Amino acid sequence: MNEAFNNQKQRAIDELLKMQKNAPPTPPQKPQSASPLGLDIPILNRLKSDGDLTLILGLLLLLLNEKADKRLLFALLYILL
Repeated sequence: MNEAFNNQKQRAIDELLKMQKNAPPTPPQKPQSASPLGLDIPILNRLKSDGDLTLILGLLLLLLNEKADKRLLFALLYILL
């Protein structure tokens, strides 16, 4: 009985290998988003890698909150482009 079981097991392994060899290749999967919410927003990815961008955005938000000169705010926006 043990030999019959081993024969069936070997045939199952052989069939599995044959099916895997004949199976079409699977397309590559997209990488998971770095954001925990699953949002893939390019500006957020740039914020992590570009320290200058983060600094200018922080300054822009601070000056916006302090009711700074509009020309200064537009100048900072222009620098961000």
